[in-house]
Amino acid sequence: MKIKLSTYPKGKIIYKNTYPDNFDSIKDVNEEAVTLEKDGVKYHVKEKWFRGIHIGIIEIDPHQEENFCLESSQQHIGFLFCMSGAINYCYNHEQDNFSSLIKNEQDFNIGNVNSIKFKVTAKSRYLYIQLTEQYFREVTGGELINYIKTAIQKSISPEIGLILQQIIYPKHEGRIKRLFLEARIFELIIAYFNQKLEKQILVLKKEDVEKILLAKQLVEYDLQHPNSLMELSRKVGINDYKLKRGFKELIGHTVFGYLHKIRMEKAHYFLSKEKKTVNEVSFLVGYKNAQHFITAFKKQYNILPGSLNKS
Repeated sequence: MKIKLSTYPKGKIIYKNTYPDNFDSIKDVNEEAVTLEKDGVKYHVKEKWFRGIHIGIIEIDPHQEENFCLESSQQHIGFLFCMSGAINYCYNHEQDNFSSLIKNEQDFNIGNVNSIKFKVTAKSRYLYIQLTEQYFREVTGGELINYIKTAIQKSISPEIGLILQQIIYPKHEGRIKRLFLEARIFELIIAYFNQKLEKQILVLKKEDVEKILLAKQLVEYDLQHPNSLMELSRKVGINDYKLKRGFKELIGHTVFGYLHKIRMEKAHYFLSKEKKTVNEVSFLVGYKNAQHFITAFKKQYNILPGSLNKS
């Protein structure tokens, strides 16, 4: 089994490693950590693996937009978490239809994955956990792999955030470390199934879905003068409770959580691509106080906004 990190679309290899089938090994937990620099871009790769499980933590610090691809020689089950910064990504079967995650967002993709393309414009860090299909069938039952094929994008809850920190910084060694890590992986699998069940329990009529998607468009349309929840529900013709709950289930964020996400993504674009000033961007994305914008942006991306608009 092989995993390779390479530039996209040129295919220049950044990092690669070879593993036993099913990530099996005589060691309790295998670990590697490397720091690399390719064409002025810094990469820090840290990985852990043992039977059925590979955990990769990748930090990238580009000076401009960087495109790269993570490939595995075998199809697997993937759990993607953005720990800092922002990443645009698409799976092998999506044909350059990129999605985005910002800090503290996740994508549980239980499908046949063997490659992910990434676009990164600022210093970012992500955690990617892959489980072999063989292992996943063993721990969940063979029929479940056919039951869950779609992705769920959601904010990382405090509970899952704690699990991820324990996976990144386990405080044990040897066999206890392996048992500890495997237990955390089980907790993530359970969290995935719980979220799938939540989505099944909520029943929305077609017209409700259309109204919620219209509300999403209204949030995106006017960042400077956002509607309150009551105003938004009145404009789209749905009660505020159904809008609040349905928006979270369909979009993966609360209404105002989504507003914040869009504001930060737009701000990042205006600063990095159009080189607008911090005060201009603060106004364009709806902040009356530039200092409040600077604080929110730094919290989101772990960089000052002014560092992005410099040529």
